[in-house]
Amino acid sequence: MADLLLVALGCGLSAAFLLLLLAGLSVYLLWRKRQAQILYRGLIPTTPTIPRCTTPVLQTSQTSQNGSYGTGDVPFIVPPRFKTASQMKEKREGGEDAEEWEHHPDLHTQRGSLTVGSWFPLGRLRPDLYQLPEEPGEWALPNGTAVRLWFALRYQDEREQLVVSLLRAANLPSWCQGNITLVKLQLLPSEERRHRQAKAKLKGCHPTFNDSFVFQVSNSCVDQCSVHMSLFTVEQRKHHLIGQILIPLRPTELKEAAGKVQWRDLDNESDQPLSKNGDIQVSLNYNPSLHRLTVVVLRARGLQCGSDAGVCVQVSLKIHTQVVRNKWTTVSKGINPSFNERLTFRLLPMQLDTGCLSLELQQPFTKEPVSLGVVVIGPFMYARGRELDHWNDMVSKPQELVREWHTLGMASSLTIMHQV
Repeated sequence: MADLLLVALGCGLSAAFLLLLLAGLSVYLLWRKRQAQILYRGLIPTTPTIPRCTTPVLQTSQTSQNGSYGTGDVPFIVPPRFKTASQMKEKREGGEDAEEWEHHPDLHTQRGSLTVGSWFPLGRLRPDLYQLPEEPGEWALPNGTAVRLWFALRYQDEREQLVVSLLRAANLPSWCQGNITLVKLQLLPSEERRHRQAKAKLKGCHPTFNDSFVFQVSNSCVDQCSVHMSLFTVEQRKHHLIGQILIPLRPTELKEAAGKVQWRDLDNESDQPLSKNGDIQVSLNYNPSLHRLTVVVLRARGLQCGSDAGVCVQVSLKIHTQVVRNKWTTVSKGINPSFNERLTFRLLPMQLDTGCLSLELQQPFTKEPVSLGVVVIGPFMYARGRELDHWNDMVSKPQELVREWHTLGMASSLTIMHQV
């Protein structure tokens, strides 16, 4: 019995000792945790200090005195806010940053640009390429029906760039009042196959453009180039040529002009005397390898019909006196209709001396189409003058579309001539 009591007493003392040990260990851990929190709070200040900004750019690299990259603090500087001229002057006159502003006086012009290394800005704009010349106080309108175009030319020798500023046009025909106006610019002969285009800001007979174009021209070939401008009005998605100008580039005149406003009256093809029955403009091309004759019917002018009458062009390919194929354009209205349609025919090279094209303008909205005029373009067997020259130019220039105006004649007189 006494042994059992001794065993029970020993177990109780052991359990009490373990409880006291656990309680002491818990108190010690809580005390260490509290001390750690107090130490951590002392390391981080509640109000961090931000260094005063001393330079308006961000330096991306910093080297130590011995030339190697250090392990110290990495400088991170926030650009300042925009300041007035007086504040900038005070900053430059005194203080610790005066020397820096003397070494880099153009720092205030670089604000907003990212810099790398030592003061090399990235992504700067060149406003001189987009600066338009000052407009004159009064725009003198041309006399009569001439269409005038205002522009300015400026050549930059150091960059070998020609800046063409297109300002405005005036005195367009009244029927252009509600149409869109375009100007196409070309640098000849280097950019003969491509053009730049400017669209008027508003519709009307006195459109304004205020647009600039930059052409790359070498100093050695400036005097060999010319600027070609063509003014169009767009009606129902069809481009009508109003006029054009060709400006030869001469170094002496470019220096004298130096971006000053100039004006020219456009050369208008409609100023040429019209024939009795009107005229038609056609482009021709012959590809001998494909045996393909291409006819582009562009437009007509001065037709003897009403302004609301619809007209079309019948294009016939003839071999000797036999009609091989007939094709028609779509119907267009007006006394100066525009077609801009391409028609193709198959013609063998051996048939170039025996074939011809007959183009006849017709009014199709009747029982029998009314002929307004006809022209025959072909070799010496069928044509003379301009029509013969157009055919010969087409044969000699297989890589080009040869364009020409032709006078319309009466169908009966041409039929009698061919029969003879």
